[in-house]
Amino acid sequence: MKHKHFLRNTLFLLLSTIFLFSLNACGQSSSTTSAIADTVPVSSELIKVNSEQPSDSSSAQTSAAEPSAKSNDSPAFEEALAAYKKFLAGSMNAQDLKQEISDGVVKIKDISLEPDFKTYYALFDMNGDGIPELHLRPVVGGSYLIFTYLDGQIVLWHSGPDYESPLNNGAILYERDGAAPTHINYYYLVLDSNGNETSKVNFSKYHSVDDSGKTESAEYDVFMMEDKEVSEEEWNSLTKDYLSNSSDLIVWKEI
Repeated sequence: MKHKHFLRNTLFLLLSTIFLFSLNACGQSSSTTSAIADTVPVSSELIKVNSEQPSDSSSAQTSAAEPSAKSNDSPAFEEALAAYKKFLAGSMNAQDLKQEISDGVVKIKDISLEPDFKTYYALFDMNGDGIPELHLRPVVGGSYLIFTYLDGQIVLWHSGPDYESPLNNGAILYERDGAAPTHINYYYLVLDSNGNETSKVNFSKYHSVDDSGKTESAEYDVFMMEDKEVSEEEWNSLTKDYLSNSSDLIVWKEI
């Protein structure tokens, strides 16, 4: 009987120990799982963060209307500058693909009026491709010419009268004073990436004359927009955007 009683007590202690051990193990497992859950966000939170709050390192999207500018240290940029330098020095010719001013080949000596008059040049990007165009104009007479660099060649991009001037926004403004009666003629010219005209707006202002046509007014008092006479207030409003564009970014230098 004593032996059975001893076995019963031993079995009870063993079962109690196992039960307590199991409770302790479950408690440790629960706390560990809770700690891990506190440090790892659930998948739905990850999706929300990624979709609504992109990281700072994400690349910006460029609109199709915005030209992709090449870096100033790009090979094409450096090649263009080297080619323009050769052209100005007379060791390289330009191509006149539309034969606007030549039979197809343009030499600097055909443009420059040296040594009698000075010729000036400027480098400025007109078509927004990140590569500057070469602008040329003699100080007296001649034409205003713009050359671009395309496929390893210097190509005539635009040819116009010397009353034209390039603007910072890539457009061209024509301004010419005249007499009989005193007047100023303007046009605002916009070209596409190939140098073709996309729009042109003509406007002018005049001194009025009396019935005899000999006596002028002291100031501009006749204002024309295209072929329509308008008031001075309307003319100022319509031409403000054209005449307010600056050209201070275009720096002319003597060849």
